[in-house]
Amino acid sequence: MLFFPLVGILCGFGLGIVWLICCCLRVSAVLFGVLGVLSLVLITGGIHLDGFCDTVDALYSRRPMAEKLRILKDPNCGPFAVFGVVLVLLVQFGAFVELYRIQNAEILGLCTGVFFLSRCFSGVSITRFSIAPTSSLAKTFGENAGKHVSVGLLVLAFLAAVVLLFFWDWLALVLLAILAVTFWGYYRMQKKQFGGLTGDLAGFFLVLCETGMLLAAALLGGVWLCT
Repeated sequence: MLFFPLVGILCGFGLGIVWLICCCLRVSAVLFGVLGVLSLVLITGGIHLDGFCDTVDALYSRRPMAEKLRILKDPNCGPFAVFGVVLVLLVQFGAFVELYRIQNAEILGLCTGVFFLSRCFSGVSITRFSIAPTSSLAKTFGENAGKHVSVGLLVLAFLAAVVLLFFWDWLALVLLAILAVTFWGYYRMQKKQFGGLTGDLAGFFLVLCETGMLLAAALLGGVWLCT
């Protein structure tokens, strides 16, 4: 689990390659947005999107807890999952389009920080939250990772936050606030709605957190450059 945040660095590296290619070929921001989303899916294998879809289906079923847990393990994809993943990918696409239009490669460092931090806190939740009895993936990782792992992840998150604050000051502070609010809501949701954590819920948090932070970076990135 300590190496999980490194996947975020790989995501940032992949996005950087797409940025470089698109700049060299002078392609439109729209194509960059498509390729940016595609790069994240290819690097992660879409595993977190799968958890996001399952969680959205379970949440919006508005069924009792036992039924929600059953839906999480159901391999079938319901309509709410389709609506949810389309909206998330659209927001990510729009965020990448806007970030590319800023035409400042420094923003890639901020995106990498987003990918890194979201994985740090997703890992913290797996190692610290109570695990739902029906979860196998989260239980396996949680049992095999001692408390020192969650401490290590928090240290990595703290160091990443310091770097972001140093280079992006108030914009980084906004993103960290979004991270904190999302994590708190995620903690309450998994406890109230599912009675504990599952691997799908960890993926749901990661996708939701990344999307919210990328959207904020896109909305405020141009303002930050002007200050």
